[in-house]
Amino acid sequence: MTAIKPYIAERGLAEEMFRLAVEACPSGMVMTDRGKMVMVNTEIENQFGYSREELIGRDVELLVPERSRAQHILHRRNFTPQAEDRRIEAGRELHGRRKDGSEFAIEVGLNPIRAGERLLVLAVIVDISHRKQMERLKDEFVATVSHELRTPLTSIAGSLGLLAGQWSDSLPEKASRLVSIAHKNAQRLVRLINDILDIEKIESGRAAFNFAQVELRQIAVQAIEDIRGFAGEFGVHIRLDAASVEADVNADPDRLVQVITNLLSNAIKYSSRGGEVLVGVAKRGNACRVTVRDHGPGIPQEFRSHIFGKFAQADGTDARRNGGTGLGLSIVKEIVERLGGEVGFDDARGGGTIFHVELPAWDGTAGGEIDVDVEASPPRLLLCEDDTLVAKVVRARMHSAGFAVDFAHTPDTAILRASATRYAAIMVDLRLRDNDGIDLILRLRALPYHGQMPIVVISGDPERGLSDVRSSRLNILEWFNKPIDFAHLTRTLQAATAPKRARPRILHIDDNRDTLDVVARKLSPMAEVISADCVANALQAIADKPVDLVVLDIGLGEHSGLDLLPDLRYPTGNEIPVILFSADAAHVEGANGIASALPGTNASLESLAAAVHDRLALLPVQAA
Repeated sequence: MTAIKPYIAERGLAEEMFRLAVEACPSGMVMTDRGKMVMVNTEIENQFGYSREELIGRDVELLVPERSRAQHILHRRNFTPQAEDRRIEAGRELHGRRKDGSEFAIEVGLNPIRAGERLLVLAVIVDISHRKQMERLKDEFVATVSHELRTPLTSIAGSLGLLAGQWSDSLPEKASRLVSIAHKNAQRLVRLINDILDIEKIESGRAAFNFAQVELRQIAVQAIEDIRGFAGEFGVHIRLDAASVEADVNADPDRLVQVITNLLSNAIKYSSRGGEVLVGVAKRGNACRVTVRDHGPGIPQEFRSHIFGKFAQADGTDARRNGGTGLGLSIVKEIVERLGGEVGFDDARGGGTIFHVELPAWDGTAGGEIDVDVEASPPRLLLCEDDTLVAKVVRARMHSAGFAVDFAHTPDTAILRASATRYAAIMVDLRLRDNDGIDLILRLRALPYHGQMPIVVISGDPERGLSDVRSSRLNILEWFNKPIDFAHLTRTLQAATAPKRARPRILHIDDNRDTLDVVARKLSPMAEVISADCVANALQAIADKPVDLVVLDIGLGEHSGLDLLPDLRYPTGNEIPVILFSADAAHVEGANGIASALPGTNASLESLAAAVHDRLALLPVQAA
């Protein structure tokens, strides 16, 4: 007995230490058992404004905004202890709801805990509202720099350039020298601002890349001509190596010119007056390489590991004398990596440095990803499809329906395009070469503003996608078979991208929770669905929020749903349209107040969705 007492004491001490650690944790912690909160820490009380007595035993959806509760319940019920489920919608704009009704941005991590046969879930909630505010301030600053500084600076630099170039002879010598100095410094400031904006845009994923078949030698010639005047200021000659070959690559031509121009600018600034910069183009197996060789002092050994870093400059004195932001090579690296290539450097024989950019050779699969063959500004769609011929057919058919269609042949490209452009809708083929379309959709849903983005699936086997355990989290507008029914696809996308009135509300009344969940999942793409499992909850829902349409089950425990008909009215007194979704619906079809009557079986979900869609289209005025 005496041996057991120290063990009990140690275990009690460990439990107390664990409790203190949980209480001291700066993140909110909630443990749930089948959706009920069984443990919360002090930080949760601070974040949400509830006392723990008010939370213990309540549904965790109490902490979620009403508009998100149905989706949260669905996610909770489908939760499995898999790695992809551990973090709820990473990167999305999630919000918690405080006791006073206010909302704040959060990130949520889920940790499954086995307790015998029960599966408890520990949710770690982090308040990220301050971080979101900082991100907004950063975006506002970038916008200010872009619009409030770059435009006037361009005008100032241009005006000074005219003075320095056309009227310098009319100015006194001292004034002419001052104008020349001001012009050079204005140009330097413009380059600095442009570089900062470029690197921020590329790193944040907001820079779109339009891949096409590009002839690398021609791009090199263009970059040389573009920078020849700059080279003249330094007394440096630029030459294209006569051994350069024609080589086609998969690349964005504008971005590629920017890469070579930045390399040339760097080589020119560190070349001695009278020196030469040599540009070469060569093929290397399935890749093509462009090289830029200077005859400068070379790169110090201690600086080599930092050369592609932001604001990196090997010699501050030379940098000040020659000008430069320290961002040029960093921008080169970011662009080249997004082009699927690699950049590096080597010491040159006889002194100097050779920078090289290596890119994949043209393979016939890229080209024309950004749709530029449309007039005005039609709704723009993103098509994630790795078959170029299929993509072009879809684009042609969507053109006739008034849409512009951009392509993404890989998931990474799709994420970059979706991050940079606000599309009206996205189409995804589930069979992407060596990739999983469902995983891509989950990544798209995780992007800001893409939680409710209309997404349609195109697949040779939609049932395979529907049966995937992750499909319940995808929020798909519609699943399309191949070959595609373009008439149906067009109607679906036109309805999804048409200018919207206020989102309609549907009240679904049924005493079966599973039916409520299934119907909410089916109807949520077209309306906000409010679920009520009894007469009292239904009446309270109508009192809280006006609704546009009611989906009603006749059997509600001891009550009949038909008894609710007199109370289903708009605030104006007019009857709210009612669709009966019940096993007994056929017996009362045509009764007063009934818009449609459908048998309540799983097989009729499609007919229910069609009836709801048709009925909502008839609404003359959206409920307030």
